[in-house]
Amino acid sequence: MHSDILNFITIFFWICIAIILYGYVVYPLLLWMIHTLQFNKRKLQNISDSALPSVTILIAAYDEAACITEKIKNCYAIDYPEHLLKIWVVADGSTDDTVEMVARFPRVQLFYEPERKGKIAAIQRVIAAITTDCIVFSDANAMLNKGCLRAMAVVWQDHSVGAIAGEKRVVNAQNEISGESAYWRYESLIKKWEGSIYSVTGGAGELFAIRKKLFQYVDAHMISDDLLISWKVIAQGYRMEYVADAYSEETDLIGFRAAFDRRVRVAAGSVQAMIHLYKGGGYRWKLIFWWELISHRLLRTLIIPYCLIALLPLNFLILAQSDLYLYFFGMQIFSWLAAIVYWFFSATLQRHAWITLPAFFIWVHVAMVLGAMRLIRGKQSVIWKTYRAEKGCD
Repeated sequence: MHSDILNFITIFFWICIAIILYGYVVYPLLLWMIHTLQFNKRKLQNISDSALPSVTILIAAYDEAACITEKIKNCYAIDYPEHLLKIWVVADGSTDDTVEMVARFPRVQLFYEPERKGKIAAIQRVIAAITTDCIVFSDANAMLNKGCLRAMAVVWQDHSVGAIAGEKRVVNAQNEISGESAYWRYESLIKKWEGSIYSVTGGAGELFAIRKKLFQYVDAHMISDDLLISWKVIAQGYRMEYVADAYSEETDLIGFRAAFDRRVRVAAGSVQAMIHLYKGGGYRWKLIFWWELISHRLLRTLIIPYCLIALLPLNFLILAQSDLYLYFFGMQIFSWLAAIVYWFFSATLQRHAWITLPAFFIWVHVAMVLGAMRLIRGKQSVIWKTYRAEKGCD
């Protein structure tokens, strides 16, 4: 092969390596360093019951009969004054027993229309009727910790905070570290450091909250409602804080292939949000938030997945250049083989982190590419899918 072509391939290879390392190693390291070096860290005091904000927990539930009773009981168990807490369930389009189950709970306000238009349409249909100070968005399959609202109330004392991202915890049936749970632990650290420096780059539908007065409607055709709602709050000059003591828990029981399909949908929503941003979403953010957003969201959505896929053929073409490239190639071959094996035998390989972690890393990025393809081809509907667990809630 011509030396100029080899040089170009080598440069392209190292650019891909640099982008991946920046997104997953350098950026988190920079966040940690800035977080550690901050001298004027905010100190907030516990808040008395008389000063607690009023809260509405808003749950969009389509065909969630397997989970909704447990979810409502979970909300009832939250340590918060009853007169300050409302629980609303929007069950539009449900065809199972979700509506009947919700109706059994007198404290829960039920909203139902037979037509199914999607999650964000369901949420925005009832949002104007909410009169509480704050709205907490949560999925039907995500169980909240008892002290989540009080932990949020402490942070609401900071008037620069317009939204709060809770922590998402995923465990498997044996409470072992799976690829999914390890990924969310890693994400939680990044959100913690982002929030301490300026703002988290977006909430997750399992648990995030905003001040009611800051809610702005989003296009009903958008998939990632949690991202868009968060961004609109931040565009108004407020920050999104991360609160580790407010967390949701869900058990990773739906099976790997169902989880992968769910991740493809999430990926399609992320790509759609980035395209929306590129076309001019009208967001006016501070420069530091742009840095966080580009480093955390844009790179992982639109650039790193394609760098990762390109690495293997690029590496193959320059194998003879150095033993270092042979080492890189072996690592990649192992990771891709682990991904293939995990696809067929995920149920029996959960305990083997040396396979599950590289396999999950590969499939996360493959899902991002497939999500983009599905979105571009117009195959990704705004209508969400309920993923059934092998047992109970998913």
